[in-house]
Amino acid sequence: MKTFRTILLLGLVSFSVILPAQDAAFPSGMGEPNDGMMKHKPLAQDLGGGRYRIGSIMVDKNRKTLTLQGKMLPSDANKAIEFLATMQKGFKSYESVMTLDVNAFEFNLACILIGLDGAKTAPRFHFDPNPLQGDPVSISVSWGEGAARKTVDAVELLKVDGKKQKAPSLWNYTGSMFEPNGAYLAQMDGVLIGIIHDPASIIDHNTGLGLGNWGAITVDTEVAPKGGEKVTLTLKNMESP
Repeated sequence: MKTFRTILLLGLVSFSVILPAQDAAFPSGMGEPNDGMMKHKPLAQDLGGGRYRIGSIMVDKNRKTLTLQGKMLPSDANKAIEFLATMQKGFKSYESVMTLDVNAFEFNLACILIGLDGAKTAPRFHFDPNPLQGDPVSISVSWGEGAARKTVDAVELLKVDGKKQKAPSLWNYTGSMFEPNGAYLAQMDGVLIGIIHDPASIIDHNTGLGLGNWGAITVDTEVAPKGGEKVTLTLKNMESP
């Protein structure tokens, strides 16, 4: 299987660039899971100054960041977690902390535009115990308004074996994988950001958490916002220039 970056870069010149921003119209339903095939090419808007919009994702190439909106999924202290984020109605949402307003193709294109390269490594199988070597990223999550707004390192939303997790955490870009028939694993499973090392994840935790121990990872309900609450996820490429 080839990494998504290898295949997607071949088609970058064919992506639609729409100006001005306020006139852009993006296809609906892009976040719903399917057979893993690309139904529509991701649409990219050049906003100027190294900034782009891809679907609902705001990309800043100069700062090497991408920002996107989502919402917390229902959870309690006993919900087993394997993924930090899935796409809209993603198949693995029942094991995820949040859902993001994007599909896998859009998310991965945004990752590529901030310079991430997944050619270095990817999990070979579910619960692969080996640390990842892909480009490093940081992930923060924000919610609330005004003085009540909070921002935490993504790992602080989790508990492992009942223990709180300390920041900063390190995540790696792997880009997910394609099946021989061209189906993109991340789109098939609706997976964007993993925790337990899974080949379908586009981003995964560096060392993996709770590997081989299903149910070890749960949401820290003392820290995390309630289910249904809107959140903003910010991802930054930490690779040196």
